[in-house]
Amino acid sequence: MFRFIAPFNYLYFSRLRIKAEVYSLIYIYPLALAVYLFGFYGQSISEQGILFILLLVMWMLPYEVGYMINDSITVDYEKYPNRRISQNDVSFIRKNLPSIMLIRFGLLGAIVGVIMVTNLMEWTKMVYCGIYLALVSIAFQFHNRIRSRYNVLTYFVLCVLKYWFPVYFILGFEFGFEPYIILLFSFPVLRTIEHSVKPKYELLNWQAIIGPLDTFRAIYYGSGLLSVFIAGFFLKMNPIWLYVFTYFFLFRAGIFLLIKSGAYRRVVS
Repeated sequence: MFRFIAPFNYLYFSRLRIKAEVYSLIYIYPLALAVYLFGFYGQSISEQGILFILLLVMWMLPYEVGYMINDSITVDYEKYPNRRISQNDVSFIRKNLPSIMLIRFGLLGAIVGVIMVTNLMEWTKMVYCGIYLALVSIAFQFHNRIRSRYNVLTYFVLCVLKYWFPVYFILGFEFGFEPYIILLFSFPVLRTIEHSVKPKYELLNWQAIIGPLDTFRAIYYGSGLLSVFIAGFFLKMNPIWLYVFTYFFLFRAGIFLLIKSGAYRRVVS
């Protein structure tokens, strides 16, 4: 049971096949958000660091339930099913899903209690946090039930909500909407494009345009970096645009060069 209730554990054993994928995920998600909030936007890590970690755990508790439903139920209705876990795990999830959900939401409630007792977040924000996570769970249910090209849209919504969640509850709107727009183009847009070229959507012309994903990722961030750099000469732009695209470009360009040199090879799951 532990492997299905511990936060991040299901993500690890169902989707991360090799250590390089673990490092990649850390770089593009928790580390990227930490650098964004505590580096680029100057939030105090001593004051907000614990809350940041708790928010990531809070996100994963219901989000991984969506993964489990996808892997144990939804996959049976797909034209090109991606079997991520063993049949034994599928059977276990189907049999114990109510218990898994109960324990996970119990852990979520415990974290909420810790945040309230330690005054890491105002109670009004905690209410918004609960509503946010409830909407995420509903969005994931739609994503798992819809079996069409509309899943590209539901995937985009989930990806945006994933990156905005810790930012909203730490930054709020202290810097307006710009932090959310920067995040939108720094990852969710690209990730949705990657998702849209999966064989199950049968968008053959689109797949041909995008081409190899590692090449496209490097081009996306390279083009974004160049566009921001050029725009900076004519417009008064927040330098965080430049910082963010540089952060991701260095990573994606490095992966691209490693693959081209033969030092790294993708594992298809």
